[in-house]
Amino acid sequence: MLRNKFRPTLENLEIRRLLAAVDIPSDLSGNVAAIVAAPVNIDTAAGIRGAEIRLAYDTSLLDLDSNSVSLGSVWSGSSDAQITANVDDASGTVVIFIASSSPLSATAGSLVNLDFTISSTATVGSNAILNLTSVSLNEGAIAVSPAPAAGADSTDGQILVTSDSTGGDDSISGFVFADANRDNLLSSGEAIPGVTITLTNSSGVQQQAVTDGNGRYEFLNLAPGNYSLQEEQPAAFVDGGSNTLNVALAAASDLTNQNFVEGGLLPQYLYTRLRATVVQPVGSAAWQAQIEQIREDAELGSGASSSSNRVQTQSIQSASIQSALDPSSQLSVAGSRPRLASSFLAYLGNTQALPAAEGEMAGNSQALSPAVSIPPAAQRASVPMVESSELRTHNRRLASFDQALLALLE
Repeated sequence: MLRNKFRPTLENLEIRRLLAAVDIPSDLSGNVAAIVAAPVNIDTAAGIRGAEIRLAYDTSLLDLDSNSVSLGSVWSGSSDAQITANVDDASGTVVIFIASSSPLSATAGSLVNLDFTISSTATVGSNAILNLTSVSLNEGAIAVSPAPAAGADSTDGQILVTSDSTGGDDSISGFVFADANRDNLLSSGEAIPGVTITLTNSSGVQQQAVTDGNGRYEFLNLAPGNYSLQEEQPAAFVDGGSNTLNVALAAASDLTNQNFVEGGLLPQYLYTRLRATVVQPVGSAAWQAQIEQIREDAELGSGASSSSNRVQTQSIQSASIQSALDPSSQLSVAGSRPRLASSFLAYLGNTQALPAAEGEMAGNSQALSPAVSIPPAAQRASVPMVESSELRTHNRRLASFDQALLALLE
């Protein structure tokens, strides 16, 4: 009796060197200052559990940060995929690591998505090359063909700068500030620098601006139409209301005073050096630089642990209880002495009372001095600001905090 000499065997697909093709599209385009999504695509993700992706880009035309790098579509079925992106925007290099506990199915799509911002100084017609330099799948167990390499090859992508902004002569501008004294005015020392504002037109095209030292942002060369303004909440400040404004820009117009108003500094960011002579007077360049440093610390999450740079709120509150001052004794920026950092503490119980379009104003922009006003009280009567017992207690403590700071710092 003859026996079959050939027996079926099982082949480990991890051992077998599968092939995958990757690339970045070469037909991407975007306007000056616009955000352009650039995917790293793969023809089949079968068996992939991990990826290491490296690329380089032209920093004179493009900007990128780690928050603008996200998982691609092929990982949508993975419940535990993790991504780590190391972006060096100075040198224009990106290293991305992705890992999942289970292999992916045989689907085509993007391994990773990168949202590049075209520089506001980019020249129309310029080509920004996205040089895919290396892709390793499952630590090399799955081969990539053709293999990406440094220098020009078929896996590289390209972004063409197509026009200046959105093709018009109009503009939208405004301010971001902390209304510390709740007078509905942009007063000296209240501007918040370094806040990112994202403008989106009706077609979904985005561009970004960052507030300057006066808390001001501006979008130029806009076409008439409907726009959405989105503020990135400054981490050191209590949210003062809606972070979104929807506006209509008429032809041949400049839409000004589209403001975002925040509450005061959170307690953990009341740095004692705000009282130091080197950052006085309130509203000076040194003061604004310190506010910017506080904002950066808050984004890094370092303010709460930096005991040498902030007021120890608990001890100040203890001293305040002993002082038992009347709230009418609070120091004001309009007074003879500079306002203390504690007056930036946010008011309690009324943040929800702010209208959805807080800070939206009509008319021409005004200089910082005199202060820029936001809508008059008559326009805000539908949302009354009722002082609660909690707020009165809070104001009383603020006054005590100021007195305690004077005793400690003078």
